[in-house]
Order: sequence, then C-alpha cells, then structure tokens
Amino acid sequence: RIAALDLTTGSATAWNPNASSTVNALAIDGGVVYAGGSFTTIGGQSRNNLAALDLATGVATAWNPNANSSVYTLAIDGGVVYAGGSFTTIGGQTRNRIAALDSASGLATGWNPNANFVVNALAVDGGVVYAGGQFTTIGGQTRNRIAALDSASGLATGWNPNANGTVNALAIDGGVVYAGGSFTTIGGQSRN
Repeated sequence: RIAALDLTTGSATAWNPNASSTVNALAIDGGVVYAGGSFTTIGGQSRNNLAALDLATGVATAWNPNANSSVYTLAIDGGVVYAGGSFTTIGGQTRNRIAALDSASGLATGWNPNANFVVNALAVDGGVVYAGGQFTTIGGQTRNRIAALDSASGLATGWNPNANGTVNALAIDGGVVYAGGSFTTIGGQSRN
C-alpha cells in the first residue's frame, strides 16, 4: 500500500514501509515522507492513520500524532504538517477533521478550524490554508465544501466559492486555486 518507484524504469525500489491498510496521502519534507491513511502499522511500527517515514530506510520515526480515524490529505508549510480527514483527535488534542501538527513533536498546535464534516483536500499558499471536503462549517463560518483559512488563527477568510458538492482535490498555481470533486456549481458558476 506504499512504494517508491524508480522515475525512469517504474520499478519498485527497496524502500518498503509495508502499511497494514490504505494510504491516502503523502507529503515529503527534507528526509521525511509523511503518510496518512487508515493503517495501524507502517514502517515497522504501530502508527494510527498518520506516520513519518525515513526517506532512505522507510522506517517510521518517533513522530506519532496518533489520529483516531482516517487521514485523507496532508500539506506541509515550514515546520507545520497540516492534516485533514475524518479524525476527531490527533496530536494529543481534540481536532475535528483538520489539524496543524508540529513537524518535530507531532503535537497539535493551537490552530483549530473545527470542520463539521470530512476534509478531503488541503493546499497551502503563503499565510492561507485552503481546505476542501464535505464540510458546511469550518473556521467559525458557513463554508460549503471549500474554504480559505488563516494559517495563524484558523479562522475562515472572506473567500467563499460555495461548492454544491464534495471537493476532493485542490492545487494552487499563479494566484489560482484549482478544485476538483463532485460539485456542479462553484465560484458562482456552473462547473462540472
């Protein structure tokens, strides 16, 4: 359920963390591969739904936020690992479906947007964390399935595309946020 593939040949390398169940998200920072999913063991260690793996060996590091349910998305900004999913506790704190975790300790920071339903996608740009999913409230505001959150306070900004269906994917490039999902209207327009 997790592998490293040679870019030229497509062959699997020796790197083999061997997850016990589904891996939904990966993010790399320096010599660490962060993996989120619905596993209970990975990299030779017990890790509930989220782990940090050594990029060279695939062995799980001591970093262990211990999410109580699935992690579907990860984003990294500086020393912070943002996680989204269906969890309600992570990094030693109550965090409903979205959290910011210290990349050194694995503990949840004070950042707490408190989504009322699943977060499927995250993307970070500057001081803003964009979130997509199935939620209808996040960051203290009504936001239908897509929101922009202040990376310091966790509060929703005024940005409000109001998707009428689930947002499953987000990407940012050149001042534009790209969104994918099952919606048919978003940003005030029909977009299938």
